[in-house]
Amino acid sequence: DLLKKKTNKIVVCHINHNIRKESITEENYIKEYCKNHKLIFESMTIKEYKENNFENEARKIRYNFYEKILKKYNSNKLFLAHHGDDLIETVLMKIERGSNIEGYAGIKRISKLNNYEIIRPLLSYTKKDIINYNKSHNITFFIDSSNTNINYTRNWYRHKVLPILKEKNPNIHLKFLKYSE
Repeated sequence: DLLKKKTNKIVVCHINHNIRKESITEENYIKEYCKNHKLIFESMTIKEYKENNFENEARKIRYNFYEKILKKYNSNKLFLAHHGDDLIETVLMKIERGSNIEGYAGIKRISKLNNYEIIRPLLSYTKKDIINYNKSHNITFFIDSSNTNINYTRNWYRHKVLPILKEKNPNIHLKFLKYSE
């Protein structure tokens, strides 16, 4: 919706990870949304996973797909919807697992990869901000049910640590963004 207000040259990419029943409904909704708003829609469904680390393999598959679509449309800009909560979770995970100085910064607002830029314009907003925007603009959105599984490290931070940090400072994501930059 935000990009649509800036340009009509948008290719919407959807990846169905094929691990939740509702993912077909979500994909069909996005496809119909794109058709109604005259946006190009590209999708892929991941048929199987071969590695033990689902999150890592899914990330590799996603970025391979993005690169293929960027090349197909001769584009060098990839916009992703990572938000401030994602940044906090990523920084905390990097600290827990260990990283290098660049890794401790978490998610960059703009990063270069191969022949394109990844732009994350929503890092200064929280998930709650985005949900509120969607509600106030009557935009249908979906909540990924797999994000409630605290066996995934990111989800553990999301449900156990973020609420405590936000209780202390509701704008803690902006402090993490400043730290990251």
